Amino acid sequence: MEFAGKLILAPLAGITDSTFRLLCRENGADVTVTEMISARGLLMQPERTGRYLAYGQGERPIGAQLFGAVPEEIAEAAAEIRKLGFDFVDINMGCPVRKVTVGGAGAALLSDPQLAGRIVGAAASSAGIPVTVKIRSGFGTQPDSYLTVAREAFGAGAAAVTLHPRTRGQMFSGRADWGQIARLKQEFPDRVVIGNGDVRQPEDAWRMVSETGCDAVMIGRAALGNPWIFSAIRRAVGVAAGRGAPETADGPSSEERRTLILRHGEEMHRRHGEAGIREMRKHLAWYSRGIPGASAFRGDLVRVQTLDDFRLAVERFF
Repeated sequence: MEFAGKLILAPLAGITDSTFRLLCRENGADVTVTEMISARGLLMQPERTGRYLAYGQGERPIGAQLFGAVPEEIAEAAAEIRKLGFDFVDINMGCPVRKVTVGGAGAALLSDPQLAGRIVGAAASSAGIPVTVKIRSGFGTQPDSYLTVAREAFGAGAAAVTLHPRTRGQMFSGRADWGQIARLKQEFPDRVVIGNGDVRQPEDAWRMVSETGCDAVMIGRAALGNPWIFSAIRRAVGVAAGRGAPETADGPSSEERRTLILRHGEEMHRRHGEAGIREMRKHLAWYSRGIPGASAFRGDLVRVQTLDDFRLAVERFF
């Protein structure tokens, strides 16, 4: 598994399901990751939790993201991930949501670097596939704890560390401090450091690599309603980011946009029935951003209940 030089789709809860991952992969993403799942949930309720781990071969290389605070549980869950055929395991140490951190998992692990290291070591010893870690700057008032946690993670066998340079308290507000990504790479020049945060436009990916020296870029919220961002980055900077100044990259044509959106919804309906169409409402809201009339369109989405409703709404607006 090679992470350097790659464009990676970030794990996003409730968003990066198999359908969305495939669309991003087909539009330029090099690597995909499942949405976050509980290690304990995978062990205790494999059928219920396992539905989040469904994937297709077209999504490869693909990793599964686990969260948890007990090394033994993470180790056992990582072994299960390998059995399911995934290419790597990613451990979440950055989720700021209280229902995750209250159990000592996610971003809470940033306040206990030794435990974080034990968790990575346990996963690396049992997985049999690469183990990566996604972290934030810090949990509370110590925004530099990412350096200590990364040191523990790399020392325990992590193949790569992704840094989203915001503290847990920031959630997604303010600006991501790319200087922290640069400092992390300076601290570990021979290890794979993946940058994440505030890559909103294609040229931002080039800037992140050139300003921080990170080895790869992970794209999260910028892909919502815009799976084309990966191909746009490729047109803007080439496969090897930082090789030169970015070029102007055009977005998808109206027909390309409409075709992909219809395919997205129809696949969601095939997999989940009308529940999949209701799930598509949020995607339609994201797909319509920046288009004249989007506000009124979003207000009408509550009426989209069936596949025919969805097709009609798309044909009319897009």
